Amino acid sequence: MKIMIFGASGSGTTTLAQRLSIERGFSHLDTDDYYWLKSEIPFELKREPKERDELFSNDFKQYENIVVSGSILNWNAQFNNYFDLVVFLWIPPAVRITRLIKREEERYGELLITDEYHKKKYTEFIKWASGYDQPGFPSRSFELHTQWLNKLQTPTLKLESDITIEERLRLVNEKIEHLSIHQELAFTEKNEINRTLYDLLLSADPSIEVINSYTHNNQIFVALYRTKIVGAFVLLPLNKSTIEIKNIAVKTQYQGIGLGKRLLEKAATASVAKGFKTLRIATGNSSIGQLALYQKGGFELVGMNHNFFIDHYPHPIIENGIRCKHLLILEKSI
Repeated sequence: MKIMIFGASGSGTTTLAQRLSIERGFSHLDTDDYYWLKSEIPFELKREPKERDELFSNDFKQYENIVVSGSILNWNAQFNNYFDLVVFLWIPPAVRITRLIKREEERYGELLITDEYHKKKYTEFIKWASGYDQPGFPSRSFELHTQWLNKLQTPTLKLESDITIEERLRLVNEKIEHLSIHQELAFTEKNEINRTLYDLLLSADPSIEVINSYTHNNQIFVALYRTKIVGAFVLLPLNKSTIEIKNIAVKTQYQGIGLGKRLLEKAATASVAKGFKTLRIATGNSSIGQLALYQKGGFELVGMNHNFFIDHYPHPIIENGIRCKHLLILEKSI
């Protein structure tokens, strides 16, 4: 796993990267070590861009798990594809500048008062750091960082509030876990349904009798993450050209991280492999989230079974504050 953490000076990128590297046993690189040459007074002499990029690339490629702190804005464009996760930190300017002033005072002490050169550099630095949030600021800025971030194809996490380091670590670790699930997700077919799988299928269809009616002798696909069942779907052929997803479910604790989309993609791939041309899926009129997911996945509404859930289910189903009455049928060409 390769992670970059960046933001304005004083936003806490180095602190978070150091804590994360210790907690996870990752190597830590700071872009300042490549941008600046070592000098008696730090941050005085810039390294030549070509040398900087070569040094960074060589060090980066040595490690399997790594966290980088600092910006690589306007560095070699190939670095944009180096990361599995990019974390952007932002805190209110007043909080950030107060931290920077305190940090500089602790770092240089009386020199900021007695030494004219240090006083001048300190004044210039605080002025520069204060410009980060100003529109049109001609240096490293929120505007330029946001533009760069929006161009990335890499998964991103934005932490845009003044929260504790512990909360930042929790959110980053949570995101890493979600990415790991996607990277390690595996699918297998099941011929039998155990209790765990029943419970999962029942979360999408509350009738065990109905589930039994379409799982017998049909394809049951299970999504696994490190041997744990995290999702499942059932495929039921309707005719020579059309197959239906009769049940699709993701475990509650794994919802909201894109696994539903992965299950739909796997269902389409498996259906194409068996020679089907049309993939069907149906859901209740109250299933707002599922309807959005299916339509984003290319499914189109083709019909409705009026009062299906009233006629076939013994108890009322309430979802999103709506009585589930009608079965909506969607299809897509595959």
